[in-house]
Amino acid sequence: MSSGSVTNVPALLVTVHDQVRDGVPGKLLAHGFMTSGSTVLVPDPPEALASPWRRYILRISRSPGHDGTTEVLPVAGIGLAAVRGEGISTAAALLSLVWPTRFAVPTVTSTPERVAELLVRHHGDQWAVYAELGLRVVRPARKPGPTDEWWLGPAYERYVHSSAEDFGCGTCGSSPNCCHRPGAASAAPATEAA
Repeated sequence: MSSGSVTNVPALLVTVHDQVRDGVPGKLLAHGFMTSGSTVLVPDPPEALASPWRRYILRISRSPGHDGTTEVLPVAGIGLAAVRGEGISTAAALLSLVWPTRFAVPTVTSTPERVAELLVRHHGDQWAVYAELGLRVVRPARKPGPTDEWWLGPAYERYVHSSAEDFGCGTCGSSPNCCHRPGAASAAPATEAA
């Protein structure tokens, strides 16, 4: 991690919704956080985010205490990645936006080894991992009970890694926060149109 690259900007609240019609958010599906100006990571997403046939839209706003400005942006595509191994089981949806947010998003860099170490130490809690890496994340209230591990079903097995390091690189997408190995290309998540 390069702690000098984190900017002192307000945290952004990001929610993912069904798109009812152009530019209009419907039902709240999930919470996530910006990993770059044009990508959002949704830890342990609901199965509703795995459908290539649905249209999604994001509501992005500054954390409480700021000017209250809200931005609504359509999702262009979704990548999925999951891990079951090394004592953890978690998944992520990486949403790419049609165009970048106008809000400032801090940038953080890391290595696959560091992300894997934090994933294992935080028992797969991606909110804690990315907060420790320096992103300003706003964790939603936790739902009681265990996480639904729908991604372990046969239809999604191609997205499931056995290594926390491979999972961390699989959630990078085109984000500047992506894990990079010197001289080697990182694995990218499979992307489906939203």
